[in-house]
Parts: sequence; C-alpha cells; structure tokens
Amino acid sequence: MSRKLLKNLAFAVLAAGLLSLLVAMATGSRLNAHPDELDHVNAGRYFIQYWDFPAMDDPRLAHSFSNYGVTYLQQLDIVYFFAGRFANLILPLAGQDYMALRFFDIFLFAILMALFLRLPDDRKIAFVPLFITPQIWYVFSYFNGDAFPMFLTFCMVYLAARLDPPVSPPPLDPRRVDTRRLLYMGALLGLVCISKQNYYVFAAFTLAFFGVCGLAGRDMGAAAKNAALVFAVAAALFAGRWGHNVYVNRTVRPEVPTQNAEKYAREDYKPSAQEAGTQFWGLRMRDQGLTYPQLFSVWTWHIWSFRTSFGVYDYMKVYAPYIYYRYMGYLLWTLMGALALALILHGGRGGTTGVLVFVLFAGLTIFQSTWHSWTSDFQAQGRYLFPIGAMAGMLLARFAKAANRTLPVTGPLAAIMCAMSVYSFVWVGLAHIQK
Repeated sequence: MSRKLLKNLAFAVLAAGLLSLLVAMATGSRLNAHPDELDHVNAGRYFIQYWDFPAMDDPRLAHSFSNYGVTYLQQLDIVYFFAGRFANLILPLAGQDYMALRFFDIFLFAILMALFLRLPDDRKIAFVPLFITPQIWYVFSYFNGDAFPMFLTFCMVYLAARLDPPVSPPPLDPRRVDTRRLLYMGALLGLVCISKQNYYVFAAFTLAFFGVCGLAGRDMGAAAKNAALVFAVAAALFAGRWGHNVYVNRTVRPEVPTQNAEKYAREDYKPSAQEAGTQFWGLRMRDQGLTYPQLFSVWTWHIWSFRTSFGVYDYMKVYAPYIYYRYMGYLLWTLMGALALALILHGGRGGTTGVLVFVLFAGLTIFQSTWHSWTSDFQAQGRYLFPIGAMAGMLLARFAKAANRTLPVTGPLAAIMCAMSVYSFVWVGLAHIQK
C-alpha cells in the first residue's frame, strides 16, 4: 500500500471518528444540556411546521422567546429555515424534533469532512483549525446558531484553496470555472452576513484577503475585479434578505420589540429592570460602572474565552483540569508562531502582509467580543472567536506551499492538539454532560 493511500486512509478514519463523536454527543445528551439550545430549537421548530418568515408581532412566536425576551426568529438568521426544513424531512427517522435539528449540524460537519478529503494533499493544511479544538466539534454536535456560519466560512476556505491562483486564471484559462467559484464564494459570504453578526469582521477580512492575493500575484487589478464580483453577490443576497425582513415587518409598530422583551424576558432581564438599575449583573456592565480593564482584571474575560475555545461543555459547567488548557495554549502559540514564520520567510510580500492582515482582523474579532461583553451582555465564550479559525484557513489555503514547509514541526503539534481534543471531548464532555 502506497504512502499516499495510507495517508488518505488515515484522514478518512479521522473524519469518520470525529463524526462518530458528534453523533455520540447528539444522541447521548438531553435537550437543553448545551448553551441556549432550547431557544435555538424553539426557533427551528417554527420552520419544521411553517414555511413563511414571521413578523415580530406574529402570535406563532409566543413559545420561541428566550430569557432575554427576544426570539432568534426576529433576526436575519437564515439557519433556522434551512434546519427546520431539513428536520422536517428526517423527523420520521430521528424520532424527536430536537434530535432532527441536531443532525442538521452534524450533516454540515460531514460536508466539511468530505470537502477536506477532496482537497489536494498540499492544501489540506487549510482545514487544520477544524481538528485542533474540541469546541468546534461540540458546536456541531447540538443545535445552535454558530455551526452554520462556521460551516459557510470553511466552505469559503475550500473555495480559496481551489482557486489556484486566486487572482488570475490558470494557464489553461478556465475563466468560467473560476468565475463560478467566485460566485459561490459571494453566495457563501452573503449567507454568512445574514447568519451571525460577529462574522461581519470576517467579511471585512475577506476583502483584505483579496488584496493580499493581489499583492502576492502582482495583479491588484484582477484581485479588485474578483473581490468586486464576490461582494456584489454577497451584497445582493444580504439586501434581498434584509428587504424581505423589512417587508414582513412593514406593519409592525416600533415599540413591539420592547413590549415583547418586557412581556417574555426573565424579571431581571426586562427593559424596565435595566432602566431601574436592577438588571442581571452581566448586562450592560459599562453602564453599571465597570471599566474596560476590569473586564480582564476582575472578570478574567480572556481566561474564560480561551477555555471556552478549547473544550468547555454544558452551560459552562463541564471543563477539563486547568493544566489541559495551559498546555493547549503552549501548543497553539507554538503552532501559530511556526506557521506565521513560514509565511513571512517563504511567502514573499504577500505572506508577510497576510500575517499582518490576519493579526489585525483576529484582534478586531477579539475586541468585538470584549466590547459586546462590556456594553451589552457578558459572554466570555470562544464561539464568538470562531471567525479567527476561518481567517487562518483562508491564509493557509493561499500560502499552502510556504505553510507546508513547517509540516515536520506543525504536523506533530496539530496531531497532539487533536489527541488532546479527543481526550477533552470524550473523557470530559461525553463523560459528564447531562444525560
């Protein structure tokens, strides 16, 4: 058996193994044993039964409001429609609606694994972020609003890896193929922007990514044209969804969202409680007198955000021994440092610029999450940082040749992180999740 065949077999076994872990978590954990799952399931249940998008004063929304007095169905998110229709199809097999919705996310992860296996061996490094943290696997094992945009962005990573080079057509000039892939990328980006607001920074990164590709390919004109096509498609899709939402809610009075929040929110989450200063401690912490530095010195936002990026389960109640996170941090920084150094040394001007662009937008993603925790709702959760993984994947896809020079070092590092992630998922998550 050839070495290449053995490698592909190992990757296939890894993909199948991860999918089996997701199925084990989905079928072995009870409903709402995961962050906000019941609120997401209630939103998905609506589209299991109905096809139309509801207005904010629609009485059919009564059972979908969260403790915050809001419903995911009043946002632009499109995932609940797709998940609901998918669940409607497999409900006879799944037995329970929430299980059918969970299998929607598992189905998305299965597609990502298929795309990973389809990538040429020299481009598979672009999908490394999916294998080095159990938090991503966990998010795909129950129903929520974070798995879908993560899926979409890694589909974009796949397309970036297949656009070779991503600025101008290959020698055989298959312009129609490249244009088609750019159209796909635009559609995916549009869906990202109507799925999760914390991915807006990723959209800005995508624009900068085309600039990096133009610099690396010494053809900024072609890069600008490609970017214009991608963002035109994305803007059209976003505008269509936004316009439809405006149309559906055209007769809704402006005060309805506030009235819904006052009616359905938990007592200390109600707008009246916030006005009286008796709200939940984690709401609008800046208005309660907390300074921005105290977000880290008092509430240790950075520590909890890192831990919840690498394996915390249930409602932030099930986590590994602290030493696990410490060594995951050591491995992560070493892995990132080796890859960044390779891109700087062997990626030319584009590689160096790409690293700087990545650092900038990764920093903006982190800042966006801290700002939300400070001014709106304290959420020190790694899922808000997931766009960084897709940004890294895009960069590794474009500069795979330079990144692959580090495989003697980064390969074992990634393998160790993957093994530690399996430990966390199985012996921490699966072992202690609510059954």
